[in-house]
Amino acid sequence: MIQAITDTECQRLITDLLAYMSPKEKAGQLAMRSVPLPGDRGERERLAADIRKGMIGSIKGIRDREQADYFQNIAQTESRLGIPLLFPARTGTGIDTIFPTALAASSSWDMEAIETSEAVIAQEAERRGINWAFGPEIVLSDERRAPSDSCGQDTHLAARIAAARIRGLQQTDASGAFALLSCLDLSGIIASYRQDDKRTGPTGALDITLAAITEANVGAIAIDELGGEVQHAVDTAFRFLKGPGGFDGIWLSEWDDLARDLTGSGVTGLRDGISADLLATAIDQGRISAERLDSLVARVLRAKFRLGLLRAALSSSQAPQTNDLPTPIHNREAALELARRSPVLLRNEPQLLPLGIDSGDVLLVGPAASDRSAPLAGRAGIAASIIDGLEQLGVPHRYVSGLALRDGGAGPGDMIAADNMAIGMAIEAAKRAGTVVLVLAGTDKGELEEANEQLLYALSAANPRLVLVTMGPRPIDPRISGESLPCILHAGQLGTMSGHAIAELLTGERSPSGKLSLEICTPDGSTLLPFGHGLTYADFALTEFSIELGRDTIFAIAQLHNAGNCEGTETVQLYIARRTTDGETRTRRMPLVDFQRIHLRPGERETLTFEIGREAMGSHQPDGSFRIEAGIFDAFLGLSSERGIGGEITLSEQMARTMTVQGVHPTPTIGSFGTRRRA
Repeated sequence: MIQAITDTECQRLITDLLAYMSPKEKAGQLAMRSVPLPGDRGERERLAADIRKGMIGSIKGIRDREQADYFQNIAQTESRLGIPLLFPARTGTGIDTIFPTALAASSSWDMEAIETSEAVIAQEAERRGINWAFGPEIVLSDERRAPSDSCGQDTHLAARIAAARIRGLQQTDASGAFALLSCLDLSGIIASYRQDDKRTGPTGALDITLAAITEANVGAIAIDELGGEVQHAVDTAFRFLKGPGGFDGIWLSEWDDLARDLTGSGVTGLRDGISADLLATAIDQGRISAERLDSLVARVLRAKFRLGLLRAALSSSQAPQTNDLPTPIHNREAALELARRSPVLLRNEPQLLPLGIDSGDVLLVGPAASDRSAPLAGRAGIAASIIDGLEQLGVPHRYVSGLALRDGGAGPGDMIAADNMAIGMAIEAAKRAGTVVLVLAGTDKGELEEANEQLLYALSAANPRLVLVTMGPRPIDPRISGESLPCILHAGQLGTMSGHAIAELLTGERSPSGKLSLEICTPDGSTLLPFGHGLTYADFALTEFSIELGRDTIFAIAQLHNAGNCEGTETVQLYIARRTTDGETRTRRMPLVDFQRIHLRPGERETLTFEIGREAMGSHQPDGSFRIEAGIFDAFLGLSSERGIGGEITLSEQMARTMTVQGVHPTPTIGSFGTRRRA
């Protein structure tokens, strides 16, 4: 953490710079320009000229470090004040190494692996000259749709993931400065706002934002303007963060406000390329106040200082790391580690996994088993297929596609005439196999589509020892004649190292540890598999659950025991909800408030202690305030939201008041980006 004296120096430097800067130079710090197309020398020279005038603060679309250094050198050595540039980009699931999608990674419930993966992404981005990540983008799923960029359906889990991703992106260097600025984007959550769903409302977004600020010192926040009642609700909930003592990083929504005032249109802020001349003219005409401009510019300068840009003579003075491999070995290992933790073993009864001597001859079926692009979720590149993974492990197997090759006229899920012959060949092979491993993709709605369904039905009739591996974005629990399949491993879209991770889990080289980040439901909304569900090859049991009350803290304590013959990792989940009416039947699951991932060898047991604080017992109100009501609370500690042990907490009025005032809008101390931190 940067010492307080550094923050004093930061504020002094910002004050001095604002005093020296002309209105056009201030406006330039808010102007974002796209990099010219390759070969467009004229536009490149015009951009360079504007940089020399101090009319550009950020350039998006940088292709490599050499290009970034070229423009940075102009800004720092040829402009009047030498203020460096920001180079923003969307980092998504990776730059060179492609990691699991957000939805797949959310099933890992492993914040350390997620943070490590984002640190690799930051390293690869910095090597290309990028110093501002437009991410993470936090999106929540609902019962109808689960896009690959979703973090699942739970606000608490999404908040933990957001903080972990930001910590990874904003790794510090030896001097204590960040190489990359992170921008938490909550636009997707607010855009899906429904009044009957607090997760997607302003208070849910506020919970995630506060976690990103207090746990990860996020440098920027983006919530796209929506207008109307929704926008008013967002402004009300976030008002205390925008006032004195609040978050002093970059608010991209303030850029949106400014752009709308300048143009009267709904552009996405200055990110769409509003010129500094237009802003400077508006200042001269009195349409934009000098105080408002200074506040916005100060946030940008503060971020640049804490990134280390204002303290370095040149960004190129810190020589970029080089590596002959397009995806260095340690980066691929980080991708493999997260990919190992993300798949969820949905069913395994009778126990068909892991594959072993008792499995007999293994038959691999399905076009997805050999697909080296599907795991990348639309990203360019090549991923390891499941066949690649099994071959690297030396696992004997046979492979048949099961479906015919598609030409340009047929969709991948459409049944075509040639499929009947391909399915027939797969049936004959399945009858002779000891175990069939069927690998299928699926849609973000949890559907298999016609061709995949026909293949699944045929193979399940041909051989009861059927293992289904799904590689679509959303987990699937298909029924055949009303019955569930015996064994399902949901892998999801795991990125570059997908096939190696899946092969290790199928063969028992690793034990599955993923948990569902969204429940699986029937079309009418009935739950098939609950939130937090996920099996391992170990046999875990929870016992001796108790609640202990301190003066201003509550503790939940239990024993976790691995009674099986395999080591494994279990995620123990704590759910708490206030009981509003005696005997009331809950129609929705209790809110998740905490979880712990525990690794145990066979026969081991461990005492788990959960410290239950104010966030678990109360909630933010529409005006941004925090409230805890006294009463009886139901507590549930489980291996899923439905499998576990129940308890009860009686919260007195006095303790509710004590917990409520604890940490409410605390007096901020300055963090790495000047963000709010608990004193």
